Amino acid sequence: MTTHASKYLPHMGLDPLKVVYCAGANCQNYFALANGFAIEAIVGDVPSIAFFCSADCYLNEIPTDCCARA
Repeated sequence: MTTHASKYLPHMGLDPLKVVYCAGANCQNYFALANGFAIEAIVGDVPSIAFFCSADCYLNEIPTDCCARA
């Protein structure tokens, strides 16, 4: 199993070079899918995948009250 986007995205029917906007609510960045950060998501009741421009952008979307304290 590969974790390289240019290898697994085509198997999902997605073009790694497709340019999309970040899934972050307050983010206006756009990027090629192969350069983004993918995370499993539920849209309605359907399992899906969300693409963020970076891991930092994804982490900014997680409410602080959902994070464990060290």
